Amino acid sequence: MSNNELVSLGSLGVASLLATAFLINSWRKRKTRPPLYAAIVVVVVAAGAIVVALLGVPYRQVTGTAFIVEMLVVLVSARTDRRPR
Repeated sequence: MSNNELVSLGSLGVASLLATAFLINSWRKRKTRPPLYAAIVVVVVAAGAIVVALLGVPYRQVTGTAFIVEMLVVLVSARTDRRPR
């Protein structure tokens, strides 16, 4: 693996853990389910992307797609968490 691949996968892991920390903090404050579900999905997507990249898929496709999916998960979580009931 090249240095670029390691940096890219490392930044994906760090960004995912940071997003998960924010989502768990939100869950602890509000006691609603969407942030907890989103945190689980973010961790699973990041772990899957890293494993797929290590198996040989081009890392640029994997990290880009994983970042986009994780951002969408966080946005959907925020939207469903604040929906009036």
